[in-house]
Amino acid sequence: MRDLFQFVPVSQLAEKFPEGSWWARFYQDFNDGQLAAYYKGDLTLPSLNLDWEQPFPQQKEVIIIFIDGNCTVDQLYNKETDGAIGLMVIGHLSAKNIAVGGQEIYVSGNLMIEEILCGSYNHGETIVKGDLSAAVLVQDDEYSFKVDGQKSIACLVNVWEGDGVFQELPVDIHEVLIDEVFLDMDEEDTGFSFCTLVNVIVEGRSALKVMNEFPTSKKPVHLYFTHNTINEENILKLTQCILMPKDKFFFEFQEQGTFIKVQLEHMDTDGDQRDLSVYMQDNRHHYYIWLEQDHSLGLLRRSIDEGAEWEGFTEESQEQLAELSDCWTMLLTCVNMAELYLRNIEVPYVQDILQHPVIRELYLEEEGNDGWWDGSKYYSFREAHVDEDGDYLPARIEIKTPDEAYYFYTLDNESYVSRYYQPPNQYGMQDMSFLDLRRWEASERYFSRFKLFMAQKIEAGVNS
Repeated sequence: MRDLFQFVPVSQLAEKFPEGSWWARFYQDFNDGQLAAYYKGDLTLPSLNLDWEQPFPQQKEVIIIFIDGNCTVDQLYNKETDGAIGLMVIGHLSAKNIAVGGQEIYVSGNLMIEEILCGSYNHGETIVKGDLSAAVLVQDDEYSFKVDGQKSIACLVNVWEGDGVFQELPVDIHEVLIDEVFLDMDEEDTGFSFCTLVNVIVEGRSALKVMNEFPTSKKPVHLYFTHNTINEENILKLTQCILMPKDKFFFEFQEQGTFIKVQLEHMDTDGDQRDLSVYMQDNRHHYYIWLEQDHSLGLLRRSIDEGAEWEGFTEESQEQLAELSDCWTMLLTCVNMAELYLRNIEVPYVQDILQHPVIRELYLEEEGNDGWWDGSKYYSFREAHVDEDGDYLPARIEIKTPDEAYYFYTLDNESYVSRYYQPPNQYGMQDMSFLDLRRWEASERYFSRFKLFMAQKIEAGVNS
């Protein structure tokens, strides 16, 4: 390998070090005995070991490898993470696996990893000026990844906590990495072994388990709606579902551009009688379905065009019925999802947690600490209050996930705990689509982990 490189004093490359790199910021005084392994052009290698004195045994003073072009390597690694040879690539870096620590890895282009990117210990940093893509990002200790471009990580795992995120769903690290990379610490716990991971990838083996889409824990065996017929039975079930609030005569939501409102029979504030009805509006039509006193149904449709008039449905209007049926089926599907998930987090539990003494203490701390970090997720809490603009803000629990998304669990009605979502690197919580099964499942799994964490916190607080 040494024949591929020029060995030059590091001082000769000082002007080539990019602004913002460790080498440009911190390392200015080099003696002639401190060498760089320099390569001009694109380079392909089967492997590259960054441990001290390993890649270049006849040039023991190499402290940085500088590739002035693109680099492709199957395995890039080092075992000693308390210090290692630096790597600078003035181009793109592609690898099958990377497991490093103790140095700066600087890539001026994109960093593309087929399988695992692992940074270990707290002495190192990978800086990527372009985009980063990897199948799995393993966070071991406090190793830092700084990416200016877009991140595309299929799975993120935190070895401290033993958990992670795969396609938005929280997962256990043992579901991602092979058993061989875990040490038997005792009968109840196992620890991640960075050196074993390096050994596995050096041998050319994959440290990943087969990662198919993880199944949801909820099996919708007993659906709230078992058929999608537009009839009295289903309309009555809509009015009795969990979405119907206790203090209002209706519920409404928007899904995939369609507005939906389900209304109980009642007398409005003007003294007018309102039907038990379902109203839907898509990008083409308004639909109105109501239940008559004789239990028959009324069906009307009106174009969204200004001045359009309502028209009744007939058995012959198959196209009209098909369009209505699409909206209706979506409505029933959304309510099925609500029934499947919203009943699993009880309002009294959230109320009790937010009023528990261990939480109340957080509100009183002068530092403004509003939560706890468990090593991979951050749990915070907010009391109900009126903000400076006079708006009432309901109480809620917030969970920040390892991929920096947020899930919110809010007490804004009496019937259920509302759930909202905030994507990574964005601000402002969003309604969760009832048709997004993965997000609902993720919100469920994160809250289950939160309940376990809170049980431990409460027990610790009681026993302290």
